[in-house]
Amino acid sequence: MTQHRFLSSPIPSSLESLDRHERLLHESVREAGRLKLSASRINSRKPEVHPVSLPARTMNMSVGILRPLQGSDLQRHNYETLMYITAGSGFSLIGETHVAWTAGDAIYIPVWQWHKHVNTSETVEATYVACENTPLLQTLGIALREQG
Repeated sequence: MTQHRFLSSPIPSSLESLDRHERLLHESVREAGRLKLSASRINSRKPEVHPVSLPARTMNMSVGILRPLQGSDLQRHNYETLMYITAGSGFSLIGETHVAWTAGDAIYIPVWQWHKHVNTSETVEATYVACENTPLLQTLGIALREQG
């Protein structure tokens, strides 16, 4: 077996023995999520959010949809969020900063910053992929989230 050199400590044996049968694919995230949402939830004023169900232990991902002229609730949390806009255009209010975005842009939500997202189109959905380090903070028992 080849000996590898690492800049930090060697890989713990618990990581080397990763269960080879863990799920590596979540097919059709948005379609599978819609099947679980009730019609009243899909037609509500709340944005659709479809969690990606994979065995990541320190981060999570979700697909979000803002219908035309829809905005999310004001919130803040102590975990970081990276969002990649896959379709549409709009803006995010992050703290007191107005950040305009369109498909192909990525935005960063720093920890504990009040924020909300708004689709400015009258006709087109805005969709995004959000990645957060929530599971890491949940494991440590320190994940916090507050609605405005």
